[in-house]
Amino acid sequence: MNIIAFLLCVVPIWAQQKVMTAQNAQFVTAHNTHLERNHHTFVVRGANYWQAMNLGMASGPGNRSRVLHDLQQLSSMGINTLRILAASEASQFGQAPDRIRPELTQSPGIYNNDVWEGLDWILAQLPHFNMTACISLGNFWTWSGGAPQYVSWATNTRIPYPVQWDHKQKVFAGGDYDEFLTYTAHFYNNTHAQKWYRTHIRRVLTRTNSVTNVPYRRDPNIMAWELMNEPQYIRGYELELAKWIDDSARLVHALAPMHLVTSGAESKNGAHAFKLMHASPYVTLASCHFWPLNWGYYNATDPTIHSIQESISKMQVFVRNNAQWTCELNKPTVLFEFGLMRDNWGKWGGPLDAYDPRAPVTHRDMFYQAVYKEVTRHLNNGFAGAAFWA
Repeated sequence: MNIIAFLLCVVPIWAQQKVMTAQNAQFVTAHNTHLERNHHTFVVRGANYWQAMNLGMASGPGNRSRVLHDLQQLSSMGINTLRILAASEASQFGQAPDRIRPELTQSPGIYNNDVWEGLDWILAQLPHFNMTACISLGNFWTWSGGAPQYVSWATNTRIPYPVQWDHKQKVFAGGDYDEFLTYTAHFYNNTHAQKWYRTHIRRVLTRTNSVTNVPYRRDPNIMAWELMNEPQYIRGYELELAKWIDDSARLVHALAPMHLVTSGAESKNGAHAFKLMHASPYVTLASCHFWPLNWGYYNATDPTIHSIQESISKMQVFVRNNAQWTCELNKPTVLFEFGLMRDNWGKWGGPLDAYDPRAPVTHRDMFYQAVYKEVTRHLNNGFAGAAFWA
């Protein structure tokens, strides 16, 4: 072979490899305890936007003008990642309390195409605002159907809802929390539930976006796939939980090898639980959440500085511990959820409703500033960013 023939064969291969390398660089990747994109360190400056696929619908509850306004506002604040949901499941018993509607999955394998297209649309908007997405493939909690709905489908039984705030009735309703946990834990090892969940994973990851014509699994604007929002570590189900995480993460990685995979864990149960939920080699990004009110650190009826100071102290210890544990696994972690209500939740901040955007946020501002400061201390040494819940 002469030199000209050699170059005619080899140069196109080099050019193709260079293009592929450039394309691969657009994906967010994990390198030890930090993230990179386009050969630069990538720090998650995130926001939770769980209602995205429903707001992205062309009709019904869709509100695309609101979404575009929200994205513009978030982008102007420096937000570069949205954590959104690609799963919601309907009850076979009709109306269910406090649930996203319309649901994406009407029954196992049956989908609402309008909601699908809402998800397509929202993902198509992200590059216009220099954003990526962390997409959750499920939920442990009932507000989207979630893992308990899979169990309900599999056993044809009603979900034993725990005590929770019903936003429509404006009352607390439901029953025993431990009964709910035990019921939902069967998701991890129920054959039918697992079959339907993995079918959903395949349906999502192999979908081609109807707006961009880009397959989800090849979209560099998707940063990570989250197995589930807040899968719970439940004593007696540790082995089932670890197997579910490893099996599910392996499937996601096989379908979308260029994307990160995270468990969705809160990481609130100590070092052993953290490592059990992140030990799988297919889980490439660790996860943690911090909720001072839910976990009993914050007293919403106390307007003094004491309550918020205790919450901040607990958060600082939590972040330091998670940074240490994830470094021991040589993986990055993201504080994918943290939040605090407005002052009016405890009614001491004035007459406005707790959800009124005009209500004061004295304690929230103090808490958020402390969170960002603490996470920043551990950037690239365990932590790769944070995402507030709104």
